[in-house]
Amino acid sequence: MKKYINIIMCVAVLSFLTGCQDWLDINTNPNQPVTTTLDQALPPIIFYAAQINYDHAEYGVYMSQALTTSSKSQTGSYPYSQGWEFLGINRHPMWRRHFYDLGANIRKMIEIAEEQNSPNYELIGRTIRLQSTMMTTDLFGDMPRSEAYLKNSPKYDSQEEVYEWLFEEADELVKLYADPAWTDNPDAKPITEKQDRIYKGDMKKWAAYAKALRCRLWLRKLPNWDNTPATCQKIIQMVDEVLTDPNWEEPRYHYPGGVTESNCPWGSTCPKINSWESRDNRLSSSIPTTFFAKAILGAYPTKSTLYGYALDPRAEKMMTPRNTGTAGSEAIRWLESNIGMDNSMKVTYYPDLYAGSGHNPYTQNTGYIALITEEELLFIKAEAQYWAGDKVGAFATTRLATEQNMMRYDVNMGSTLTQLFFDVKLPGETEFTIADLMQQKYVAMYLQEEQWTDMRRYNYSSKTNGIYYDGVPVYTAKVRVGSKYVPTAYTGEYSLRRPYNLYAPYWDQDDCYEDPSSKAIYSPNAWVNRLNPDTETETKYNSKELIRIGACNASGQVDYHWMQKHLIWAKFNPSVCTCSNAIEWK
Repeated sequence: MKKYINIIMCVAVLSFLTGCQDWLDINTNPNQPVTTTLDQALPPIIFYAAQINYDHAEYGVYMSQALTTSSKSQTGSYPYSQGWEFLGINRHPMWRRHFYDLGANIRKMIEIAEEQNSPNYELIGRTIRLQSTMMTTDLFGDMPRSEAYLKNSPKYDSQEEVYEWLFEEADELVKLYADPAWTDNPDAKPITEKQDRIYKGDMKKWAAYAKALRCRLWLRKLPNWDNTPATCQKIIQMVDEVLTDPNWEEPRYHYPGGVTESNCPWGSTCPKINSWESRDNRLSSSIPTTFFAKAILGAYPTKSTLYGYALDPRAEKMMTPRNTGTAGSEAIRWLESNIGMDNSMKVTYYPDLYAGSGHNPYTQNTGYIALITEEELLFIKAEAQYWAGDKVGAFATTRLATEQNMMRYDVNMGSTLTQLFFDVKLPGETEFTIADLMQQKYVAMYLQEEQWTDMRRYNYSSKTNGIYYDGVPVYTAKVRVGSKYVPTAYTGEYSLRRPYNLYAPYWDQDDCYEDPSSKAIYSPNAWVNRLNPDTETETKYNSKELIRIGACNASGQVDYHWMQKHLIWAKFNPSVCTCSNAIEWK
């Protein structure tokens, strides 16, 4: 693996995007050109397909207020776990990962594949490019696509244009995977486990993954964009097509353990890929938030003899509770987001986020990155069923997805504690709401890149900001006290709120912001809806385009208002969403 990482680091990065024409042909001696072959090109692309998932999830787990850090600071090199002052850092790894580590190399691999009549390599490259493009536009909004790699200052395509391409590309990939001329070409170069550590070159499995990506893509239509019965039914059918496909297998990139990139990026060795352009994980100094631990997982203030550490049996599988050294103090502790821990506390009093009693498959050095999980697909189907009006079906699918996620963490499905959880959290379809569905998906997407995307799709809906979907605040958690006894400590409700200690100059404001061009009003309770363009590359080499789209002001400085602007799949839809205080957005 290490030699492939070294190969990929030879990419020219002297200017924005398009200086990558020469890709791996970086010549120190014009008479001895450095070239590559298909079997050398694919392994690092597969590797970075997993790494970009980590990059997005590493930001998102803090942005979605699942984790916070023990200290507090309004500024720093990890703004998403501090005060969210993004304009003071040079680069976001996801941008560079998409355009350089993946985009430029996929582009060149496809050229070689066409020359060598190996469409199997092209299909895998295009599938990973589809995944990466969707992630990138969902994080940054407008981005270069149609002119990327063609000029040094390419046009930024609108997010609408990017999504138009995504839908077309997804449909075409599904068709091409069904064409034997593409998947079984006798002249094609073979793909083995040495080149493909996910599916070992099995094109039928890659075809199923492409269909799974299309499901995620279509989910963006819900709940705001195109929430119609026809759209919902299409999503349901697409998910069923994947899950009934005998070739479907969850795409996992497994790490063998050892040194640097051989370890899972969520593991305790904290590998930092390509040094300066990446972020290593901060789980050793991170703490579950009040919202995640108390409200969503139902962690108890102290360990209960009868009910363990939390209502949700996954809690102690995700993290290992620790104590303060005094009798009876062992518990899953939590902290308000960005507030910083009390001077009397130590980070070692809070849960060990690496251990998870050995049952967390993501945080082991020999763990894996899943490009998409089976429970995510089930939750996609459940959401479509819900908005189609089939709450009975949505409830059944949500319960199935939750059970699937519990099995991932080795939860004892037959225990009385597990049954108590379902009695309280998912008692039946009569009381079932979109909040129940999305809160369970929130747990299942822990350390997955979709966690923050989901929260933004529902516009941080909570009692705090007055944004309701189908009449309920999605991220306000409560307990239904039914026939089963629920510990007294776990009663009432807790609503998602903006974190403390936000960067005062542009986040900690009480008034709404009005976009002078669209007259759109943005909720003061929303935190961040997108990330800013990189201040190191974009503002230096493509400032005119950033000014044109509104990301920069007239002087070429990134405008923080750009981060408050809603993405196309989060626009206000009065047929499904209501807002108190007349807060609406377009």
